[in-house]
Parts: sequence; structure tokens; C-alpha cells
Amino acid sequence: MKTPVPLLDSVVASVARWHTSLNKKLLLGFLLIVLLLLGTAVLGLVVMQRASATAHRIASLTDRVVRAGRMEYAITASMHFRAMHLLTGDVANDQKLVKARQDFATLLGSLESSAEGQERAVIQKIHEANLKFAMSAQQVDGHAHGKDLPGAMEIHMKEEHPISHELEGLARELIRISSERRDESLRAVQRDNRAGITLLGGAGLASVGLALFLGYVLSWSVIVPVRRLDEHMAQVSRGEFQQEIDIPNRDEFQGLAEKANEMMHALAKARADLMREHEAVKEQARKLDEVNRQLEGRVRSQVDELERTRRLGSYLAPQVVRAITSGEHAFAMANARKQLTILFADIRGFTAFSDMAEPEEVITLLNTYLSKMTDLVFKYEGTLDKFLGDGMLVFFNDPVPQPDHAKRAVQMAMDMQERAREISTELSVGDSPLRLGIGITTGYVTVGTIGSEHRMEYTVVGTQVNLAARLVGVAEPGQIIINQRTFDMVRDMVDAVEVGPFTVKGFQKPVVAYNVVGVKGGPSLHQAA
Repeated sequence: MKTPVPLLDSVVASVARWHTSLNKKLLLGFLLIVLLLLGTAVLGLVVMQRASATAHRIASLTDRVVRAGRMEYAITASMHFRAMHLLTGDVANDQKLVKARQDFATLLGSLESSAEGQERAVIQKIHEANLKFAMSAQQVDGHAHGKDLPGAMEIHMKEEHPISHELEGLARELIRISSERRDESLRAVQRDNRAGITLLGGAGLASVGLALFLGYVLSWSVIVPVRRLDEHMAQVSRGEFQQEIDIPNRDEFQGLAEKANEMMHALAKARADLMREHEAVKEQARKLDEVNRQLEGRVRSQVDELERTRRLGSYLAPQVVRAITSGEHAFAMANARKQLTILFADIRGFTAFSDMAEPEEVITLLNTYLSKMTDLVFKYEGTLDKFLGDGMLVFFNDPVPQPDHAKRAVQMAMDMQERAREISTELSVGDSPLRLGIGITTGYVTVGTIGSEHRMEYTVVGTQVNLAARLVGVAEPGQIIINQRTFDMVRDMVDAVEVGPFTVKGFQKPVVAYNVVGVKGGPSLHQAA
């Protein structure tokens, strides 16, 4: 098989000899490109999140530098107001001194609440020095209020003023530590930016290279047989019936080549017997055309069936797909109003974990989590509507009817909580186990195919879907929050505690919900305090 790039001839020939349909070959190439593009997009999002987290940290450290500087200013100002009070006896300076000391205490408290590493030791020294400063200030105040200003000035100069210099030095030490941490964060941002540009550039080049490679291989695996068929047909049109067409393809072109050879032999026989068997040749041509139509019909039917099965496999458990495609259940993806059970679930604390963890750890956790949760969806024969970042939307009772749809959803939710705890143990996720927030509602919604001619989705819409999204928002880590109708359908299966009522956007009346705490007669769920 000759192509413009001889080095790739063997690859093109291998693709041509692959015994599958042309549609599958093209679809596989497209999916490979899409996966690489998605990987590039995910990489870009991770780089942006890391940059955002670092920028936030730099802003926080800059604020700490400013507050430490204001502490130093407050100490200096208090000493200025003390000296003015002792020199002039003006009570207003004493009031300003008190205000400066209060500002110092407030700033110290705000810095201490978020201190790290070396800062804690410095703040401890500030507390010790501040205690000595307060004791010395009491002596100065005692003399000053007793009108002994010279004695107060002496204590101020010998004790209080030196301690204020010590406090100023400690404040400058806080400024130095925060400045060094900020500078290190700035350097980290620069390193991350360079690494991100390199990674994204490499991913982009790889995407372009793979697209060009796949486009070349797939296109020439089609162009070569088309050219040979064209040459063969030209020979036939000239009355040359000696050479059969031979192509390496094991797809639809193989069938075309076989039919072309059959046609060539038929034409050769027809030309030899033209005068004697004209009517026989016409009948043969008619039969050949009928065979072609039947073959095309069977191929089209099989392709449609494969596409239908593939689409169903994106939504439903494998056993449900088998039941539908085997004809055990009537199924049509048409819009309808039905009573379904809707389940929303997402990971609590995933954003904080993503900011702290390495990208590989985040991707590993997310892939493991979504894979385990999808296994549970298929186990309980739910319909997986979509993934929402670290969350997912699942509904029950469509397209296959499920009389116990509410029980399936609640039981699956409890299994999801347990499976999440197992994942966090296996992957050592942070300091606390991986927890999910889950919201479940039962009610009438619109289900069907929604979208445009370019993209369609089999999904659900309605107030119950919105309510499930609100309930997952109020669910604490480890909690399963269900609405009244769901509780009525599972009250004989689980123990639940009434929560709410909640004021939910889009609902005129407050919503009463229930927190599922465990199976009746069984152990309780592990929920956050």
C-alpha cells in the first residue's frame, strides 16, 4: 500500500487490514483525540487552580506583613503618647496611648489565630515581652496618676521604653518571616508558571501530532482502496476484464471489492453471451442489485443497533442494556412525565484537597471515586445522567420501570457513603476520611432526550431535580438528606431523623426533609458531628 510517506505505509496497511467496520475505525480515532484534548483541558484547570491557591496565599502573607507593620507602628505610637503625657500632663495623650495598646492587642490576636511555624515562637516571645510591658506600664500609670510625673518618667525610661524596643524588634521579626514566606511563594508561582506552560505546550503539541497522525493513517486507509476501485472501474469501462481488484482492507471496502470482482466476471460472461443470453444478463444484474441492497440494509441495521447499544451503555447498567436490546422491555428515549427518584452526590472538602494535593493524587482520587460510584449505580440499575466535577446525578425508574426505585436510591446512597470511606482509607486522603453529601428526592419530573441536532442528552428536568440539588447542598459530610415522599416510600427500611424545615429557592413553602441515619435494626451511618 503506497502512500506519500513510505515510513507509514506499514501502519496504514495494518489499519486497513483491521477486521472491523470503517465507522468504528473513524470513531476510535476521534475518541483518542478527544481523550487527549480532555486531558489537556484537565491539566490546564489543575494548573489554574494551583496558581489561584498560591496567589491567595501570597495575598494572605502580604496582609500579615502589613498587620505586623501596624503592630510595630502601634508600639512606637504608644511610646510617643506616653512621653507626651509624662512631659505635658495632657490626659488626651493617655487616651491615645490606650487606643494604640488596644490596636496592638487586636493585631496580635489576628496574627496569632493563623500563625505557622516560626511565627508561633515569635508571637510567644511577644506575649512574654508584652506581659513585662504591661507590668511596667502599670507602675508608670500608678506614678502618673499619683502626680509623680518624674518618677513615672524614670520608670518609663528604665523599664517601659526598652521593652517597647524589644516588642518593636519582635514585630519586625514577624515582618521578616512573613516577607520571606511571601517571597518563596512568589518564586513558587514563577516555577509553577514555567512548568504549566511547558506541560500545556507539550500536551497541545501531542494533541496536534496525534490528530495529524491519525488523520493521515485513517484517510490513506480509505484513499488507497478508493483509488484502486476507481482504476478497476476504469478498466471495466474499457472492456478489460482479466485483472481482479485486490485490496488489503477488511472493512466495507472488502465487500465492495468482492462485488466489483463479481461484477467484472458477470460482465465478461455477459459480453461473451450477449447476443444469445441478453435477458439472462439483465436478470443477473437485477439479482446482483438486490443482493447489494440487502447487504446495505443489513449493514445499516447492524450499525444502528451498535450505536443504540453504545448510547444506552453511557446511561444504564450493563444488565439493563442487555434487557432492552434483547427486547425484554419496550424502550423509547422520548420525553415523558414520570415519577422518578433523583440522587445528587458530591465530595465534601474536595476543593481544599485539590488545592493541597499533587495533580496526580487528585486525578487518581477522582478516577477511583467515579469508577467505584459508577459500579454502584450499575449494581442498583440506576441511570447515570452526568458527572458534575466531583459529583454525580443519578435517577431511578426510567427507562426500565422499578417499583422499588426509592429504596434502590437510598440503599445505593448508604453503600456510596461506605465505599467513600473505603476509598479514603486505601488512598490515605488527608487527615480525615473522604465524606460525601447526598440529596435524594422522589417526585414527578420530565425525562427524555434534550439538546440540539449537534448534541443530545438523555436527562431529567423539573422541581424535584432542583430540590435534590438543594438538599445535597445542605447535607453535612456523611449525611443522606431525603424529601418527604422518599421517606414515605422507605420508612419501613431505614431509620431517619427529621431536619429542617428548609427555605429553598424556587419553593413557596418550607421543605421538610429527613437525615437517614441507618438501616432499621442495623448499624448507624458514620456521619460528621
